[in-house]
Amino acid sequence: MYSRTTDDYDAMSKAGIEVIVQPSFWLGSPRRYVGTFEDYWEHMITFETSRAKEFGIEHFVCISVNPKEAAMRPLGVDALHAMINHGYLDRERVVGIGEIGYNLINDSEEEIFMKQMDLASEKNMLMTIHLPHENKTEGIRRIERILLEDNKHRYNRKKILVDHNVEETIEKTLTLGMWAGLSVYPFTKLSPERAMKIIKEHGTERIMVHSAADWGVSDPLSVPLVAREMRRSGEFTSEDIEKVTLNNAYEFFRQSRKFTWKP
Repeated sequence: MYSRTTDDYDAMSKAGIEVIVQPSFWLGSPRRYVGTFEDYWEHMITFETSRAKEFGIEHFVCISVNPKEAAMRPLGVDALHAMINHGYLDRERVVGIGEIGYNLINDSEEEIFMKQMDLASEKNMLMTIHLPHENKTEGIRRIERILLEDNKHRYNRKKILVDHNVEETIEKTLTLGMWAGLSVYPFTKLSPERAMKIIKEHGTERIMVHSAADWGVSDPLSVPLVAREMRRSGEFTSEDIEKVTLNNAYEFFRQSRKFTWKP
């Protein structure tokens, strides 16, 4: 919602959206200073929470050094230190660490990714993992390797949400015991039709539909749009629709003591 107007909040409120969880994302241009990370996290924790509340929407956040910024040195490392040392993860309404994961799929990204996974483990926090836009199968393969090498069982898979799943990754995400996000976005991610086909094939357990809204052509009403299309298709029950558009997300995020909203 950092990139959206108050008109979007108004439309979301009218559509019946009562709560959103906003992860940290790329701001559209390369950062140059650690302070821009801190200003962004502060904005999300305070201003966006207040702005959403004006429209009757509860707002929670996940903060991170985003995958697209994780490869920047020394900035990515310095930003991570600022996030830890200045207590952002302990702030009210910060329910998890994310998005973390891969963009170009390189070792620099993975270093910051794993440091943030370790941080989530130490603080018993939720984490949201970003599958790369390109070569998602390699991204999920690397995530699988990290989990299989986790001999000390540091990472609680029940507290991991993998976002931006597609047909080639969804089964592996679920088999590994994690939660699966389906990001609906007009062009570069899933259409409502593709999302529905994935749900039809793989069921509704641990799968949730997300709106992917940013600077590009995107729609913060994607979740209710998918709900409508599922109803129109006649292939899903009301329970199926509620599960993937609300209940599964609620079950995941309520694992954080700071996620105080209740349906």
